[in-house]
Amino acid sequence: MPYAEIAGHRIYYEESGHGEQPLLLLNGITMSTAGWTLVQPLLEPHYRLLRMDFLGQGQSDRPAAPLYHLAEQADLACGLLDHLGINQAYVVGLSYGGMAAQHLAHRHPGRVSRLLLAGTLAWADSVNHRIGDSWIAAHERGGLDLRYQVSIPWLFSSRFLADNAAMLEDLKMLAGLVDWDAVVRLIEGVKLHDARTWLPQLQLPVHILVGDEDRLTPLYQSRLLRELIPDAELEVLPDAGHVLHIEAAEAFARGIIRFGSR
Repeated sequence: MPYAEIAGHRIYYEESGHGEQPLLLLNGITMSTAGWTLVQPLLEPHYRLLRMDFLGQGQSDRPAAPLYHLAEQADLACGLLDHLGINQAYVVGLSYGGMAAQHLAHRHPGRVSRLLLAGTLAWADSVNHRIGDSWIAAHERGGLDLRYQVSIPWLFSSRFLADNAAMLEDLKMLAGLVDWDAVVRLIEGVKLHDARTWLPQLQLPVHILVGDEDRLTPLYQSRLLRELIPDAELEVLPDAGHVLHIEAAEAFARGIIRFGSR
């Protein structure tokens, strides 16, 4: 299993694909590298595809701490590029990964050739705080069953919920495998996210993707990203909720490839 020692932490990563251009995929909050299973084969013919687990995710370290800072996660992503001898990469960040990707582009200018932000936030507002707190409270009171029941309406579109009962049960089993204490640290880190003051400083091509039924990171947040980032483009995927890598994997991959080929 490939690990990189970065800033005193053991970070798990995977590499595959047949293209020359490095493409770094950054996970959503409860994801691991395995979460890209549907998107991965669509991207591998085009890119040198990199995936990593942040602190608190998958097979990476989960240090005891009050929270995991997004800036630290961004520095670890840059450290992985250093470890692999990659000067610049095309970066795609989904949800939590999109916030970390913003910090990566801000803290390490020149290391990101282009940036695709999918279903993510310019800042964690009071609604996002309360959603995170509701998930934490649900787990404390009812464990996985209640936490999953509370979180599902925020994650998927109406169409997907109606048509995929069996898959939702499988996804519940996967949700039960996460280290919930580590996820709480990730949630607490998100509460500190506010990139509004420095997003206008970003000087690179940026494309923003959001599902038109995304309730967790809603359209107004993507519009704010477009307004704040110079020359950023916004694309809205129809009939899609928040979890683009599952319910809109093909459209997500097409958007990544189309933006990367410009």
